[in-house]
Amino acid sequence: MQSSFREDILETLYKEKATGTSTTLIMNLATLLDRDVGELEKILREMEKDGDLTISPDRTITLTPRGEETGGKIMRKHRILECFFSEMLGMAPESAGKEACTLEHSVSDEAIERLGRYIRTPGWAGPRSMRRGKRWQVLTLIEAAEGEKLVVSCVRCRGPGSRLNDLGLFPGTTIVVVRKIPGNGVVVRVKESDIALSPEIAASIIVERTG
Repeated sequence: MQSSFREDILETLYKEKATGTSTTLIMNLATLLDRDVGELEKILREMEKDGDLTISPDRTITLTPRGEETGGKIMRKHRILECFFSEMLGMAPESAGKEACTLEHSVSDEAIERLGRYIRTPGWAGPRSMRRGKRWQVLTLIEAAEGEKLVVSCVRCRGPGSRLNDLGLFPGTTIVVVRKIPGNGVVVRVKESDIALSPEIAASIIVERTG
């Protein structure tokens, strides 16, 4: 099982990759995590042996498929928890983020699945509905493939969020991924309009698919 700090490392590397940085220097990662470089490198070497990442001779880090899967899962948990605390409970964004960081390492996949559904449709998460309904899959918009039809569950970007609401991109909206833009940008279709989103905004929008 991953330790909390190891999961923080994988989540941070996953976020970096999602916004266009496929490899990250150990020194840069230490700055992002506010950790000593020597201490961090020791843990990274252990994670490399475990198959979560690779470290090149120039000290850049690349996630393996296993590490990417774990990092993406932790990031999605964080986004859903943060959305619940801020949107449903009215907590300040900073407080919601801190609470999400604390709980993301211990909350179960089932709880996250139910919580994500509840955010979009409060009251859904009963056991009978769980058995009858299709399995719900949560991801960030930046992870979606071209042509996918999705439903927005949460918009967690600060500043431009109100502008996105004006364009109709808010929880409950059905969207289609029209195309991916070089550099991890995304063009989505909302009703009859195509909207181009930066990687930072796309990575902050939680969407769902069923299947």
